[in-house]
Amino acid sequence: MSLFSSHPSLQKELSEKYESLNKLETKYKAPVILRIYGMLNKLDLKLENRYIICNFLDKYLLEENIYQENNKKSLNQLFLTAIRKAKDSELVDELFEEYIESFKAICQKKDFSSKSFE
Repeated sequence: MSLFSSHPSLQKELSEKYESLNKLETKYKAPVILRIYGMLNKLDLKLENRYIICNFLDKYLLEENIYQENNKKSLNQLFLTAIRKAKDSELVDELFEEYIESFKAICQKKDFSSKSFE
């Protein structure tokens, strides 16, 4: 069940926020990435978080097979690696897009009615 299915006003509000996020300058995107990362962890979506990070690293930055190496590192280590490499390679926009698109897909598939967003 979608997060938005029974709340059309919430869907409209979040859609407007999503549009405003797409207009952010690059320097403001890293803190938003950190917030989404933290929220996914808080919602016990650590596996999804790991997948987003590994997908980004595999797609843009690493020559080694990150899917084999990722279990040797903590989720926090992977996240810090992704942020650092994104900043160094000027790929923060791409990491931001990876998180936003994945978060949007997760919201459409999961029911968070019992979870707290505080």
